[in-house]
Amino acid sequence: MSTDIFQISPTFYGITMIPKDSWREYGYALLTIAGSDGDVSDPELEWLTIECAQAVGVDESMIADWEEFDFEEGDLEEIFYNFNSSSFANFNKLLIYDAIRMSSADGDYAQDEREQVHHAAQILKVPMDSVMAIEALVDLEHAANKLRLTIF
Repeated sequence: MSTDIFQISPTFYGITMIPKDSWREYGYALLTIAGSDGDVSDPELEWLTIECAQAVGVDESMIADWEEFDFEEGDLEEIFYNFNSSSFANFNKLLIYDAIRMSSADGDYAQDEREQVHHAAQILKVPMDSVMAIEALVDLEHAANKLRLTIF
């Protein structure tokens, strides 16, 4: 397998091969969105560098790049310009989904984060009804996790 392409979990993400540089930019976009409230909290950063990184199989050097990225200087339009997400089916919706998951990892999907997600969706041409459905899905997943914790 080429080191320029990562195989990711097809059962969760529904896609199998993404160029390595796309994941770098993907992480930068998530950091820019989650940091739009002025802070990337520890739970948000851990979600990216542990949960997401493990799911997509990125290496330590990419995680280090994400950790060093200055989210306050991030420009979504420039970041999205640097990778061609349209070549991967549903990649734009996946980014919106992960942006919401990361932004709410600390228990607070702040208004600034929500507005930045909506701005990203507009740039990526993800319909607002899809964004609302994705937000509802993330809320449902959080509720299911809370229910599971109360049962066990």
